[in-house]
Amino acid sequence: MAGSRPRLRIGPVQVPEGYDLPPRPPGPPAAQDAYRQAQFLLGDDLELFRQCMGLQLRMASALARARTAESAIILALWSRCFSYLADACRLLMWGSYPACIPLVRAACDLVAAQRGLLASGFEEWKAWLESWPAQDRERAALALDLGRYRASSAIAQEPRLAPVYRAASELSQPHFGSTLLQVGPEVALDHLPIAFADCAFHLGWAELVMGWLLRLCHLQAETVAGAGLASLPEEAGREVAELGARVAESLARPDRCRIEDAGGHLLVVNFRRKAGGQPRRIVL
Repeated sequence: MAGSRPRLRIGPVQVPEGYDLPPRPPGPPAAQDAYRQAQFLLGDDLELFRQCMGLQLRMASALARARTAESAIILALWSRCFSYLADACRLLMWGSYPACIPLVRAACDLVAAQRGLLASGFEEWKAWLESWPAQDRERAALALDLGRYRASSAIAQEPRLAPVYRAASELSQPHFGSTLLQVGPEVALDHLPIAFADCAFHLGWAELVMGWLLRLCHLQAETVAGAGLASLPEEAGREVAELGARVAESLARPDRCRIEDAGGHLLVVNFRRKAGGQPRRIVL
């Protein structure tokens, strides 16, 4: 019976004190070069990402003090999102671009889940808490209901999130075109190259993934800043707005690699391996 359940204790929640950009990779020379070129060509974006991740940690520390059921689920989903973004940044800097894409897609879902819960007043979360873990005597295990939840509408309703989710979703599937774009970026009319487990630097992929990470990092901070679940640092709202403006400015750079909607297709523009290379346009 619900009335016989023990009182649910929240926390304590441990939040790291700060965020640092990934270290130099221990891998082959190609990965070392990818790291060096990412630092040189994406230095401003990486610094912006570092600042936004640091802001997230300061906000998370403030929310952790609330110790409510609502703050607990936001922090839980947020923690997963933070880890995905941090790991995707590391993989990007080490030249492992295909491995970033599933993490980007998962991060989109987690940002959307938080927004969906906030919009519904945590209705789904509160319903799940009614089935709070009990002991499964037959299996001698703790029974933790899976609590399936996705907030697809929250993705569709956010014009900054939906394009990232769509691109990452299509590219993370085993589709033939998206596969060749990742492992054979020099594909041409008469050439089908396959770079197996390649970690060589590619400016187009680096700019594309970095843009997604910046967008998601800001959307995550914005989501929590507007949640009203706890007293955040006084300057948090201003910093979120300023970072959002800087992210938008960086993503609007005309020479940046990006994916545009082209009548239901994905159009990749400014796709090139090197800074001085000829930019290509590829439609999927």
